[in-house]
Amino acid sequence: MTLACQLDTLRQGADGCRLAAFGDLGASIVLRSSSAASHPQEYLDALCQQARRGFLMLDAAVQAGPEAAAPPADEILMLAPGEARLCIRAPDGSGDALLCVCSDAGTAARLAAPARALLARLGGGAG
Repeated sequence: MTLACQLDTLRQGADGCRLAAFGDLGASIVLRSSSAASHPQEYLDALCQQARRGFLMLDAAVQAGPEAAAPPADEILMLAPGEARLCIRAPDGSGDALLCVCSDAGTAARLAAPARALLARLGGGAG
C-alpha cells in the first residue's frame, strides 16, 4: 500500500480528521498528505515548521528539567480555535513525522495510536 493510501486510511478512520500528512522535520517539508480539501504546499510546510519548533521547545524543556536523561517526547498536541494539531515524530531520530489536523482534541487523541503505528510501519522511510 502506498504512503498516500495509508494516509487516506488514517484520515478516513477518524471522524473529524481533516488532514493527515507525512513530513520531514529536519527540512520542515511535508512529503505526502491526505485531505478532503486542497491545501497549498506552503500551508503544509508551515504545519511541519510549527511541529519542528514545538519539538525543539519540548526537547529544550526536558533537557532543562530535573529528568534531563529522560527520553524525548515523541508527541505534541497544539490547540487552536476550531482545531487540534497532533504531531508525532519517529523515535529513531530520523526527523520523520505524522501531522494530523483534527476538528477537536478528542479526535486527535483517538488518532495518536494509529498514527504512531503507521509511523513505525514506515520505519523511517516514505513509500
